Amino acid sequence: MTELRIEEPDREEDAADAGLPRRLGVSALLYDSAVYGGTRVVVKSLAFLLIPLYAHFLTPAEFGVLELVLATMALVDVFINLPGTLARFYFDRDDPAWRRQIVTLYLAIEASYPAVLIGGLILFSGVLSDRIIGVETYAAFFVIALCDLYLTNIVDLPLSLARLRRKPLTFAFYALMRAGTQITFAVLLVAVWQIGVKGILIASLTSAGVVFVVSAREYVRDLTRRVSLGPAREMISFAWPSVISGLAFYSLNFIDRFFIKHYHGLADNGLYGAAFRYSQIVLVGVVAFRLGWPQWHYSWLHSGRHQQMVARGANYSFFGLGFLAALVSLWILPLFHLVMPERYWDATAAVPPLALSALAAGAYTAFAVGFNVTKRMRLVPPIAVGAGALAIGLYFLLVPPYSFLGAAWGTAAASWALALAALVVGQRIYPVPWEWRRLVAATGLTLALALAALVLDDRLSLLPSLPLRAALTLAYPLGLLALGYFPADDVAKARAALARLRPGR
Repeated sequence: MTELRIEEPDREEDAADAGLPRRLGVSALLYDSAVYGGTRVVVKSLAFLLIPLYAHFLTPAEFGVLELVLATMALVDVFINLPGTLARFYFDRDDPAWRRQIVTLYLAIEASYPAVLIGGLILFSGVLSDRIIGVETYAAFFVIALCDLYLTNIVDLPLSLARLRRKPLTFAFYALMRAGTQITFAVLLVAVWQIGVKGILIASLTSAGVVFVVSAREYVRDLTRRVSLGPAREMISFAWPSVISGLAFYSLNFIDRFFIKHYHGLADNGLYGAAFRYSQIVLVGVVAFRLGWPQWHYSWLHSGRHQQMVARGANYSFFGLGFLAALVSLWILPLFHLVMPERYWDATAAVPPLALSALAAGAYTAFAVGFNVTKRMRLVPPIAVGAGALAIGLYFLLVPPYSFLGAAWGTAAASWALALAALVVGQRIYPVPWEWRRLVAATGLTLALALAALVLDDRLSLLPSLPLRAALTLAYPLGLLALGYFPADDVAKARAALARLRPGR
């Protein structure tokens, strides 16, 4: 903690809330995303190391049980989470008193209603276990996971404030603290004491409790009794459409587990869970982009150049996320052969489509910027519901014959349908001059490499495929560079920055 204070000293409240610079350049977006993304990479890298550990101590069926518990928590989270609300209202005014009021109201909303909902579900945990898994034996799993969800919901406030105030090192400290605590307890509970799935859930709950206590310093001084119900009503009005759209997003991301379990059992569900976790390497990049995106593009909101800067930032997000998706698709099979038990190797075929689905999530974040800027969030539920309905239809069509592979491709197709729908509707209410040639080039090349990875996995044995995988990996950045993906002035600035880093300069 002492080191943290030296790097980012606590300031007086007025100074801390003085507002972000009015115009943050692309370098600021890259910096914030790099810090947040770097943190996520470290956290996820540590978490990814646990997946082989879990695979050695859990059967695919036990992994399937864990997937169903976590999928249920994701559904509950839809009803208690207020995505984007704090950021949108925090930046409405630069007035410190206004911001203290918003923080207070946000905490009050997120602490009260979720307690009622989660408390009720805990009382019926036995029923949940019976209806979802088929027996009441796993009721304790749901109780632990629900308590974890409630604490995590509160912990989101200080983490969000660290981002909005551009304190990435503070954010990294809290995130790494939670990851370190969770990983330590997971190793002890799963590998040493062999408690299994319950140990994984207890480790997550313990880490949430630790960060809940430590991170409270980020908001306790902002709490005030001088609040008005007007902003609270406006925040709820802004957020409620996210419940409807959240249900649709849930259909895109989690409901497929229940289809797989129903048609093919817990073991296939466990294989799908392993594939999903490794596709999250791309989601790490998406989350990094989302964490840096709001404060960056809002800094240009009143400059007259907001739309142009949004388009420019999207170019770099598509490049970075596309490269991650291609990288994961090309190298997932060698990775599984290296670290995972053979009984999980069949899961790799689901990773490329899930990586493409994650890329679609990043595209949606960029394309949906107009909904947040204009506060017309009521337009999101219809398109989200449409995409969710498409996903469910594809699951009915593809999961019975193709199991988790059908679920993966159904998720990818519905996710891109959602992103394109957000693009069409968003352009009508808030036109952005997207650079189509660049966006299509990055997306098309990513798709081609993901399909090539599947062909390699199917047609060649592992060792002969390695040189081809390396060549295809390099083809992504070199191909886009040859196509003139990067603006000339940005290339010149990058070269000048590299030249300044040379020894003797």
